[in-house]
Amino acid sequence: MDTSKEKEKTLQGLLMELVHNYFLKAYNQMEKYALHPGQAAVIKEVGKNEGMSQRELADALHIKPPTVAVSIKRMEKGGFLERKTDKKDQRVTRIYLTDYGREIYDELTKLFKENEKALFQGFEEGEIYLFKRFCKQIIQNIHDTTPEDVKQSEMPFGELCRRERK
Repeated sequence: MDTSKEKEKTLQGLLMELVHNYFLKAYNQMEKYALHPGQAAVIKEVGKNEGMSQRELADALHIKPPTVAVSIKRMEKGGFLERKTDKKDQRVTRIYLTDYGREIYDELTKLFKENEKALFQGFEEGEIYLFKRFCKQIIQNIHDTTPEDVKQSEMPFGELCRRERK
């Protein structure tokens, strides 16, 4: 039932609520694995591209290399990842999943599929296709209207999460 407050919500407000709620859901799901949602993205990317360099990982995730280095270090300590020096170029470090990391990768892959299925319950295939197209266009519009110096910065999601949980 629509309340007057629901009718007043802007599209921007709805998008913010959607992102906020999904991020909290993901954050809660990742606690089981002792992971931050951003680290789940690292596992997903490395799982699809074993042996990628730290620079390639940073580029794929659209984050700065020092941020990747910190995440990798923490995830190594957690037993998810391992770093190996490139045999051809000693300056390059390659990232691999450990056996435990592969188990988590498989579990997360299933979890992400289940989440997507639940998110789009009641949607027709065409509606899902349109939603994806709209999201891509919104992302492109944001990119096109954001100054270059801002595009290079990162949102501190870890800090955001810590504040949300309090």
